[in-house]
Amino acid sequence: MKTVLTVLSMVAFLILIVILGPLLTIWAFNTLFPALAVPYTLTNWIAVIILGAFFRANVSIKKKD
Repeated sequence: MKTVLTVLSMVAFLILIVILGPLLTIWAFNTLFPALAVPYTLTNWIAVIILGAFFRANVSIKKKD
């Protein structure tokens, strides 16, 4: 039962991040650049997701032996 609860809580957390992440990004742009005044709409939310996928970071750490 504990593993099911753990998995469900992780899935809920990921869904929350996917939903709130783009909204927080729009909020940050509006805070940093008030002249932009980007509205909180579904199309802007989707645009932030697309831009986030396009500009995603690919970080890798190589250990020296």
